[in-house]
Amino acid sequence: MVRTLTSYDPFFAEEVQDLNGLDANILEALRNCVGFITVLHPRGEITRPDGSDITRASVWIEQEIAIATYIRRVEKRNLPIIAFKHKSVSREGIRTLLQLNPIEFTNETQVWMALPELLTKWKSLTPSGIQLQLSTIKNCEHAGHALRTLVVTLVNDTSQRVTEYDCEVTLPVGILKHRDGKILAEVRSNEPNRRRFRFDETLRGAPKGRVLMPRDQMTLMTFDYCTACALVDCGGIPALVAEAVIDAKVWVEGREYSVSKTIKELAIDAEREESRPK
Repeated sequence: MVRTLTSYDPFFAEEVQDLNGLDANILEALRNCVGFITVLHPRGEITRPDGSDITRASVWIEQEIAIATYIRRVEKRNLPIIAFKHKSVSREGIRTLLQLNPIEFTNETQVWMALPELLTKWKSLTPSGIQLQLSTIKNCEHAGHALRTLVVTLVNDTSQRVTEYDCEVTLPVGILKHRDGKILAEVRSNEPNRRRFRFDETLRGAPKGRVLMPRDQMTLMTFDYCTACALVDCGGIPALVAEAVIDAKVWVEGREYSVSKTIKELAIDAEREESRPK
């Protein structure tokens, strides 16, 4: 349902197979997630010291809810939550302090029936935190070809400044034919027919530009590119140009953020943006 109704991929711990501990995978997924779906099933009854009995949910899930609460309350990140709770499960721990308002169910079929409508509200969900974006804008004409500018943007939707980063951009060779000579920050590419650029915050000029303030964004680099030249490199086949991929990665505080877009996807995004009323 997540794959079908949203633009995101779901993370489900039971499907993970790698050498990291399960706890590390779950913590990393919680740190990176843009939405949180939780289902509280009954996992057993306990008797409290006062003699009262309660039905407990999964201790793991209770801890995940606590971490999600920390992300929202302390890190100030927008993290929408869809919560379901079996009617028999009692409130305890941090949930006694939250207005989680879970949807109660007695049969799992009720979860499947309710989830699609809730997920449709997440179609326009945008990630928070550190983001890397690729966009394109109109440029001038050169040698009879219409150029566009690829813009690599770093977005800081957190409450902390970004003072250090490393970035890498790889592009098809053919689209950069109007560039004369070696572009600043270009390094050797390990891929045929691709150009690779690596740089960090020291590449930028003014000291002011090296710091990305909270809830702000800045342009990391721009590239003037030409699809007409790329068409020649692709043997005159437009589909090959349209599906050519531009990749960008940025590393901030040991974490990697990446984005990939085809020339076609960039053009569609630009057309949508340029058609908006000013």
